[in-house]
Amino acid sequence: MRTAELRYFLASVEAGSFGKAASSLQLRVSTVSRAIARLEDQLGVALFERTSSGIKLTTAGRIALRCVRRVLRETNALTETLDRSSFGEIGEVHLGFHLPPLNAVLTSLLVEWRTTYPGISVTPHEPGERTLHSALIERHIDVALLPELALSQHHPHTPIYFEPLMAAVPNTHRLAEKTTIQWTDLKNENLLLWSWGKDRIGRDFFATRLPGINVRIFETGNMTLLAFVRAGYGVTVAAQTYSTLNLPGLKFIPIDEEDAGFKINLVWRAESEDPVVGKFVAFMRDRAKPYWRVTSPRAASESPYPPP
Repeated sequence: MRTAELRYFLASVEAGSFGKAASSLQLRVSTVSRAIARLEDQLGVALFERTSSGIKLTTAGRIALRCVRRVLRETNALTETLDRSSFGEIGEVHLGFHLPPLNAVLTSLLVEWRTTYPGISVTPHEPGERTLHSALIERHIDVALLPELALSQHHPHTPIYFEPLMAAVPNTHRLAEKTTIQWTDLKNENLLLWSWGKDRIGRDFFATRLPGINVRIFETGNMTLLAFVRAGYGVTVAAQTYSTLNLPGLKFIPIDEEDAGFKINLVWRAESEDPVVGKFVAFMRDRAKPYWRVTSPRAASESPYPPP
């Protein structure tokens, strides 16, 4: 049973004769009548009563008409869906995060994406820094947002936004009264870091900024580490993103240094050919281009995007 035969059947019902149906389909009458005959043979019933004045549906034909309309409606919907998907108009993007997506630039980009492409949803994944790369390779996620110090040279990437760093201290700490600090203000502190400070790149990042500082690595997420900072176990350096959470008992202080921050990059698989993913990458790259060149926390605070 072919879809074309079902379409010829429906056209014949609507036209009231094979001749008029053939004319509307721009086919020969014999083509339409033979197709209907094949359909009747396959179903084992007569669909039409053929008379000199035209055609009339049989009881079986009326039952078939309801089913044929439903089948063609669903077939058309499927074809349209696949066509739109092949052009990247509908679908889903699985986006991995290293930091919570609270940065003002990123928030604005996600809002604009949802408005521009309502048919393509974005599903967040936060598997942790150590597994983001493997999740990308194993296709559990399509793209990921990673700081430049965690990039792999095996994946293509493009910068999206700048994430300033801030010192997080208890409200009772001696630095809590300051509006900004320098790296040297932290040199005599116990610096608590989560797992990203454990690898060589993370150690080097802080060694160049805080040489000789006493560092303690916590095998936890940042929220647990911040709880220990609040309890007085030390201070930490965290992304500005966390300061928007208004955590009680903590003071986030901007570090007024040119190197107090890092660029966040969008990363994807080089071999990915999914048009939906391609559209997302192109959108994020092009829309972020005017803003990613920020190189200092001070410049980042002057971003034209509104706060989240």
